[in-house]
Amino acid sequence: MNKDLCRTTVILVIVMASVAFLLSGNAPFLAPGSAHAQDDWRKEFDSICAKTQEADTFSPQELKELIGRCDALKPRIEKLEESQRKVALKRLQLCRNLFDYVLQSKENN
Repeated sequence: MNKDLCRTTVILVIVMASVAFLLSGNAPFLAPGSAHAQDDWRKEFDSICAKTQEADTFSPQELKELIGRCDALKPRIEKLEESQRKVALKRLQLCRNLFDYVLQSKENN
């Protein structure tokens, strides 16, 4: 059990650092010249990934919904230009993995 807590803590720290990086404006796809279409996916992206900080407080159903939102957003991000796509897909996958990990932990308890 203690191992799971440590693993969850490490994952949370990684995801929170990733989200902080994205929100800081240092990510390449946050450049001022971004097209309006990018803002559309980014709002959903920000909304989903902002919830990683409290992932352990969500019910299994809420976690499943967040995972579904990640899955639905992925095809939209895959249409972006390469550098934006790589960064955003990696971050989205980290968020999804965290939600999935917390869900599995809750279902196994």
